[in-house]
Amino acid sequence: MYKKAQTLLPWLTDIYRSLHRIPEVGRELPETVAFVKARLDELGISYRDCAGGILAELPAPEGKPLLALRADMDALPVDEETGLPWSSTHKGAMHACGHDAHTTCALGALKLLKGEENRAAGLRVLFQPDEEGDGGAAPMIADGALEGVTAALGLHVSSLRPTGTIAALSGRARAASDMFSVVLRGRGCHGAYPHMGIDTVIGGAQILSAVQTLVSRETDPLDSVALTIGHFEAGRARNVIPDTARFDGIIRTLTPQTRLRTRGRFTELVETMSKALRLEAEVTIIPSYPPIINDPAEAERVRSVAGELFGAGNVIIPEFPQMGVDDFAYLAEKVPGCYAELGCLAPDRKPEPLHSPRFFPDENCLPAGAAMTAAWVMSAR
Repeated sequence: MYKKAQTLLPWLTDIYRSLHRIPEVGRELPETVAFVKARLDELGISYRDCAGGILAELPAPEGKPLLALRADMDALPVDEETGLPWSSTHKGAMHACGHDAHTTCALGALKLLKGEENRAAGLRVLFQPDEEGDGGAAPMIADGALEGVTAALGLHVSSLRPTGTIAALSGRARAASDMFSVVLRGRGCHGAYPHMGIDTVIGGAQILSAVQTLVSRETDPLDSVALTIGHFEAGRARNVIPDTARFDGIIRTLTPQTRLRTRGRFTELVETMSKALRLEAEVTIIPSYPPIINDPAEAERVRSVAGELFGAGNVIIPEFPQMGVDDFAYLAEKVPGCYAELGCLAPDRKPEPLHSPRFFPDENCLPAGAAMTAAWVMSAR
């Protein structure tokens, strides 16, 4: 299957580069959806619209199971700095997380399987929007994307692992996430007379520092919490203490108990410190993706298939789960699922992290991802 997939490299590369040029952010992806539909039409694959995405399907032969592959299509609000000839043509948007590669691999898997007369299973591909935003998986599931499905696969490129490798954990694989927004209200005043105001900037800075103790002093060192504050905004003049300040961020956790405890303590700590600093605090917690829990049997099947394709030495069982999040978690809650990493680091390149404006995958990972998916389908029982 891998050798056959490698013969598709020129076709896969053309698709990948075309997608890379037209990144779109969020739930509405008109150019991307039109491009994918055109490729599905060329392949003779049936599909339907589904909650802003596309459900494409090779039906299961009689008596055989139906499997699902998630292929996210959205991009990030990042200005590209790769300098590639096929760089983004959309200012302020870039496929900095490799979703263009995921979509390409999915089309490649459909092309490979289309030619298999005796498929061991059917394949339904969820070409999904908005993984990087509020989440596109749950709306697609609500629109019937998993009806009749017995197992699901999510392949995500890894910029830290060599091309031709597959990594998959059993059990906990990725974190849960909860977003938060905090608005602090004080009393603005002239910077020369700070005693006449209530300083939201100094107070906010102390709170930002204090909430990190939830990680360093309230979480078991053998457990994990990542608390990130990515936005802090207050005032516009250097000599004015502003009335309000706002900060926003995300909490990532690996267990339900730690998730609930950290959310509660975050709110309690912010509100208590604000009161001590004479500030008013409005805390909003927005529960987001659950953790990804890989089904042990599906994870083992993925590793077994990868070993046959790429050699046992290219199959990796990571030592620990990662703190990144992905809404593939919603699929893995409904059916046995495996979220696996597809190595995309070329031998001559240094790792560039995902979400970097300089990230791009080794295009040789494209036939590897297509072959991995097709072989996974053919291994179904």
